[in-house]
Amino acid sequence: MTLTQAMLVALVTVGLGATAAAAPGKDLSPFFDAVRALVEKHYPKAAVTAKAARLTFEFNTRKYMVHEPLKTGEWQDAHEELGPQKGGVVGEIDVVPGRYEGAAVVPQGVDKRYFVLWFAAPSSEKLGVHLLVHLKYPPNAPKEFLKDFTELVEKFESLAR
Repeated sequence: MTLTQAMLVALVTVGLGATAAAAPGKDLSPFFDAVRALVEKHYPKAAVTAKAARLTFEFNTRKYMVHEPLKTGEWQDAHEELGPQKGGVVGEIDVVPGRYEGAAVVPQGVDKRYFVLWFAAPSSEKLGVHLLVHLKYPPNAPKEFLKDFTELVEKFESLAR
């Protein structure tokens, strides 16, 4: 990799890590409060943390060794990944400036063998941001929670101040 390529990768990575704090006047705390209330309704002992433009929550988790297939069809070496046990949940929501321009088709659910990873990236032209949402849940997750969480994520724009 040339120095120019390395610098480009670094700039893109820094840009992807930018938060809604870069876009003044976008208050998504009512949305974060609604997510917190929903998580605590279904998982009363969950640890929920909101910082600037990021909300995370987890309950009843463990570290798994997960294998992923490469585009060549080969399997990569296992990597450690935090995931929910039966009755648990893990979630991350990041607010990012601009529209989602990732390669993944969203929303989608991916079976990680031990749990399902649901990934979504709804955009708001009005707010000039999009969400990066990762929800990991076991097969026995409450259907009502999954339905309500999905609906809440889809209407995040209406909850902004």
